Amino acid sequence: MKKVIISIISSFIVFVATYIIIGYLPNFRIKLDAPPLEYFVETIKHMVFFKSLVSFFVGVLVSGVLLIIIGNRTNI
Repeated sequence: MKKVIISIISSFIVFVATYIIIGYLPNFRIKLDAPPLEYFVETIKHMVFFKSLVSFFVGVLVSGVLLIIIGNRTNI
């Protein structure tokens, strides 16, 4: 049970981090002259479906690898 909870939490953290990082990559950066908070909100809303899909797959991949590592570690 502990492994599953760690996997879910890590998946969520990686999802959020990947989503924000994708928003600030040069190819996905938006051109907007606005205050920082408004720029951040617009960056989050820009290309929502694509960034969510990529972030989901990265989160699942990282949590799966973490689950395998934790599983192998406890069996030793």
